[in-house]
Amino acid sequence: MSSYRQLITPKHLLRQLSFCPPLAPASQIGRARIISTIPRLSGGNSLSIQDDTQRYLKTHRTFTRPERVFSTASAMAAAPPASLTDAVVAAMRTLFPEELADRAWDNTGLLLGQAPLPPSAVIEKGGGTVLLTNDLTSAVVDEALEERANMIICYHPVIFRPLKSLTTKDPMQTLLLRLAAERISVYCPHTAMDAASGGLNDWLCDILLDGEHQVKRTVVQPISRPLPEGHEYTGYGRTVELSRPVTLQTLLKRLSAGIGGQRYIMVALPPTLKGLTNTQEISKVAVCAGSGADVLKDTDAQVLVTGEMAHHYALRHTQLGQIVVTVFHSNSERKYLETRLKPMLEIELETTAFGDTRVVVSKADRDPFEVIDVRDLA
Repeated sequence: MSSYRQLITPKHLLRQLSFCPPLAPASQIGRARIISTIPRLSGGNSLSIQDDTQRYLKTHRTFTRPERVFSTASAMAAAPPASLTDAVVAAMRTLFPEELADRAWDNTGLLLGQAPLPPSAVIEKGGGTVLLTNDLTSAVVDEALEERANMIICYHPVIFRPLKSLTTKDPMQTLLLRLAAERISVYCPHTAMDAASGGLNDWLCDILLDGEHQVKRTVVQPISRPLPEGHEYTGYGRTVELSRPVTLQTLLKRLSAGIGGQRYIMVALPPTLKGLTNTQEISKVAVCAGSGADVLKDTDAQVLVTGEMAHHYALRHTQLGQIVVTVFHSNSERKYLETRLKPMLEIELETTAFGDTRVVVSKADRDPFEVIDVRDLA
């Protein structure tokens, strides 16, 4: 049986705490309400709670299980960050270790540093503003300037391949030049955030569970190389087995609500199913944020949930009797920034010299696709 003890050092408890008791959402610890529990693949659960003022509870707990102890206090032994960029990078590496990223093709980490100030410049102390976005666009850069952001956390990498030049002929390079001129740094977590315990794919599982109990949650593609403590059994994609089967209609409504109330969802049904009204109950679902065809290709789940999937991949799964659900690529990712990343980052920064940093979620960031009804065209 897991147990916990409270320490003196204050710390929010939204960050991923290993081995906490399996408590159900909406239950209580004192006056604090449990928002969600995320089963960790290495054992135990991660816990999110709020106090009675609806602010994330300021406390610091160590949860123990026989032979293992995890405490957020260990992170406090590191040298204090010299700048906001350093503090945010350290926080992101704690939450989503860069070792989790798929380095075979991905490019994660600090991709645009902050230009140095001249020796005579006055350095401002304390916090600043960090803008969270799924993609970097001209509208997002305009927003960053309006918000007087010092740093941007952009989920998708702003640089994928080595650059031979940096000019205004390329749209992304133009944006990077604008940011460099304003001394705004950019950090990109991408597949490290996908793979991490409590990351994007666990969030998608939580949406589909909607507070209900699960039988089992597993990684679709485990990472075989050595990983940081607490992330040893993680990887890309998740499958979740529900303790009580639900209908496809119920899953689709949960997904829509969880990703921000999206009205339109694309569904590919197998030939044996003639429509959503006659679908069987679902007990096993696989998820992969973004483009999940390669990650989900060998899963035996009844339903596959992802952002996008190419025609022939989707066709193959329907011929195997599986249901494919897509919501457009970035719509499967964006809401995570607001519901999970923002409070998690605020927690990590709280005990640093940059604890008063504003963390803002972009309002200009959006998926490039939208569905239109041609009957409404003039």
